[in-house]
Amino acid sequence: MDRRTLIGSVVAAAALGIGSPAHAEVDEVKLASQYGIGYLPLTVMNVDKLVEKHLAKANLAATKVSWVRLAAGAAANDALLSGSLHFASGGTGPAMILWDRTRTSVDVRGVAALSSMPNLLVTRNPAIKTVRDFTEKDRISMAGAGSSVQTVYLQMAVSKEYGIENYRRLNPLMVNLPHPEGLQTLISGSAEITSLFTSPPFQYTALASPGVRTVLNSYDIMGGPNTFLMVWATNRFREANPKVYKAVLDALREATASINADRRRAAEMYVKEGGGRESVEQILAMMNDPQVEYTLAPQRLLPYTQFMNKVGTLKNNPASWKDLFFPEIHDLPGS
Repeated sequence: MDRRTLIGSVVAAAALGIGSPAHAEVDEVKLASQYGIGYLPLTVMNVDKLVEKHLAKANLAATKVSWVRLAAGAAANDALLSGSLHFASGGTGPAMILWDRTRTSVDVRGVAALSSMPNLLVTRNPAIKTVRDFTEKDRISMAGAGSSVQTVYLQMAVSKEYGIENYRRLNPLMVNLPHPEGLQTLISGSAEITSLFTSPPFQYTALASPGVRTVLNSYDIMGGPNTFLMVWATNRFREANPKVYKAVLDALREATASINADRRRAAEMYVKEGGGRESVEQILAMMNDPQVEYTLAPQRLLPYTQFMNKVGTLKNNPASWKDLFFPEIHDLPGS
């Protein structure tokens, strides 16, 4: 979303009193998920009816739970600000942008991390071996191009090569496509898109295609594992609906523990729910990659937000990861 649209949405949300305190908590809680195995905790929450379970424990069994699947974090931000969504999910980029721009209005902050996993920039162009090899003729597909987590990863990599003043050097090459569509376009070889910056499972499927190889790993940019996906909400909703908020967070804790206790069951669930064309064994192998971690604790967010602040994407520079998340997870070993 562009800056004027975002600001307009924030003003409208404030005017309508979205998420303002009320005598009763909401009778319907609305959550969003997206594509990929990074969102598995949300899939488990949905399939196992964990939000409903914890709502019932809070004597809110009549509260309806609704899920929607979106294609990018920017769309989740729009929905959150319009009031048609209570819990957004996506990459850290869109979440941090909304945190930065709503500090004096609806006050968006992170609920918890979802997963840490590497994102890979892959290509089928044999001439591209590093980010220096891209030319104006190349096109890079990524979901939420311009605001996505992959956008920031690429800008950080470009800054290391060309200097921070040139961080947008490859922005004109970005093409905004949902991960599944970008994958199909890349491996079909039928369009001008020859590169893809994506996440599991799509990057692994791409690499199984002849001639496709890795150009860049996000962990190399970040200096190790870092949070890829997270859940965020407005403080107005949290304060007005403390029991619903706690039920969702408790459901997320249980889902994450369930995945870590039995990854095969989670992989089976992902395939059954139409997560993609990969088999259970393929999904399980991806989940068992040592670089993949399902955790509520944020990892290496400060280097990411510091870069966004330095280039002007964020006006505010958090002093701690705790500035970015609600206090319910401040006891976790975040960074």
